[in-house]
Amino acid sequence: MAEAHQAVAFQFTVTPEGIDLRLSHEALKQVYISGLRSWKKKLARLKNSFITGVYPASPSSWLFVVIAIMGTMYARVDPSMGMIGKIKEHLPVSGYLSHQGQSIISALLFSTGLWFALIMTMRYILKQLLSYHGWMYEQHGKMSATTKLWLVRGFYVYVHGLLLYGM
Repeated sequence: MAEAHQAVAFQFTVTPEGIDLRLSHEALKQVYISGLRSWKKKLARLKNSFITGVYPASPSSWLFVVIAIMGTMYARVDPSMGMIGKIKEHLPVSGYLSHQGQSIISALLFSTGLWFALIMTMRYILKQLLSYHGWMYEQHGKMSATTKLWLVRGFYVYVHGLLLYGM
């Protein structure tokens, strides 16, 4: 029974002199550490779900796309074929930002959209590559040109994954 009373983080009793409050600093410290550990796990799960959600690409590839788009923008080349200008026109915060701020935000939005489009394209290509089963129905010892192309492309994707992600 005494151990149960020690495990309680805080107690208060009402006495004729007033309220008596007793805090167990060790128990409160353990509650704090538990909450901290819980938040660290949640952040790690969020990070892992983001990384697996953008699988064929990596989060650093987003930075590469943004830097490439910004670099071409400042070199007075429009890689978006006018889409950055259209995004700039439709920004809801256009009255609060300078012209340069609007350009940067619209280029960021365009770069992010381009990055997601590239991810979806890469996913579709991987899905098509991995769903090919034509090699199972060919004669033993003979390989069609389609299967050879599939093998070469699959080998390229495998080596590219090894070099890029270090798997």
